[in-house]
Amino acid sequence: MAGRRKVLSPDHTRALIKEAIGIIEGDQAIQAEAAAEIAAIEAAHTSLTPKARSKRSTHR
Repeated sequence: MAGRRKVLSPDHTRALIKEAIGIIEGDQAIQAEAAAEIAAIEAAHTSLTPKARSKRSTHR
């Protein structure tokens, strides 16, 4: 992934900060809530990202 920068959405950034605050404060409820938000955001992103095609041709 050389040359490509990963840019986080504002929602993803907020959820990561929320998770960090939960870790720092030792609040497992906030941590779990943030982890669920992060997982949902990443799952939505993964489902929207087109799958990479194989460079090998299947035609002869």
